[in-house]
Amino acid sequence: MKSRLAIIILAFCAFTGANLYASDILTLAKASELALARSKTLQQALLSVDSSLIAEKAQGYETLPQASLSLGGGLSYPTSSGATVADSTSLSASLSLSQTIYDGGKNAVLAAIDKLATKSAREEARAAYLDVIESTEKAYYAVLEAQAGMEAAESDLVAAKAHQSIAQAKFDAGMVIKAAVIEAQAETAAKETSLSQATKTLAVAKAKLKSITGVGAQPQAVDFLAYGTLMTTLMTQGDQATDSMIAKLNATALSNNPAIAVSTIAVAQAESEIAAARTAYLPTVSAAWSHEASYTAVGGVDLASGGGFSITVSVPLDFCATKNAVEAKGVEAQKAALSKDIGVDNLSLEIQSAAYDLISAARSVSSSQKALEYAESSYSVELERYKLSKASSSELSDAEALVSSSRSALISARYAFLSGISTLKNLAGLDGDSLLLALSR
Repeated sequence: MKSRLAIIILAFCAFTGANLYASDILTLAKASELALARSKTLQQALLSVDSSLIAEKAQGYETLPQASLSLGGGLSYPTSSGATVADSTSLSASLSLSQTIYDGGKNAVLAAIDKLATKSAREEARAAYLDVIESTEKAYYAVLEAQAGMEAAESDLVAAKAHQSIAQAKFDAGMVIKAAVIEAQAETAAKETSLSQATKTLAVAKAKLKSITGVGAQPQAVDFLAYGTLMTTLMTQGDQATDSMIAKLNATALSNNPAIAVSTIAVAQAESEIAAARTAYLPTVSAAWSHEASYTAVGGVDLASGGGFSITVSVPLDFCATKNAVEAKGVEAQKAALSKDIGVDNLSLEIQSAAYDLISAARSVSSSQKALEYAESSYSVELERYKLSKASSSELSDAEALVSSSRSALISARYAFLSGISTLKNLAGLDGDSLLLALSR
């Protein structure tokens, strides 16, 4: 049984293109496709949709007439001389039909509840779909961030070894004391340790991405220039523009966030449960018809040996129990409404926090980029000064550390920005580039 979400996933896979498998480079679109296909959580959610559809059909069948057919037969031992077993043979067949004529609208209300349950299951499946997309994107970016971190650690090690080599040459020439060489050696050892840790971090990130996608291909590098316009917009906008952006995100989330949709449906279900409980006050009218045919060896075939038609009216008298049930459903409806309000408030706070984090990350990218440029220029100057013995070993070490910290800050800011987009997309209930287009306006 196919659900609407299954069709969405198939469409998503189709739009990713036929050339995704043409190389060993793992694109983000390909990673998402593979993750969607492998996700057990998403498969469970889709099965829940199918189960809800089956329950919905089953409730629909309750409005149809109920039919039954019974057949019987018997033999008796001969009780007189000359009689045979065939003389005592008897056969019977009966057909009965029953139909509820009026049930106070109970079946209609229950059918509406089942439809809401199916709708809720679809929204939960969509939530699972968006969660898979978000987790895949973040795992994908984590590998790229770890890769950049390892490359940065390698660069730091190269710089430390160059520092150590110069210090050793100066010591051999009697220009510095042994302590300067030991200090440089210690820094090199520390950078080797950092590289080892960065390598481990990359291996763990790759393992996580592989567990999600099922492949160990190298993720395609992100073109950060493509986000330049968005970053500039977020960095330069004032408080009023930021508030307007957050308001738009909140409005989008209220319409598209599956968790809010589920809570809204839960409120409607709870209200329908109240209506279903109230039907217990009303009488139930049902009709039944039966017809029987029989055969005996003595009397032969009788096509109308029994049967009849009846109408039954059932009037409930346990009003206290019904009232109690209605009140209980009313309390549940109030709880559902409060849960929805809490969910809306929490979502609004999460969106506000995620939006500010995204803006902060965009500004950090810009400032970190400038800081790295300044740090690299400063390092080049200090390195030449150290070669000419116009700078101390500590001054060169400080310049190296500034380059290292600035580079790490830039890497962290870039991928925090990308992860922030993924978070906002999930909160707003969007996928693809819809959020980017909305934020860039």
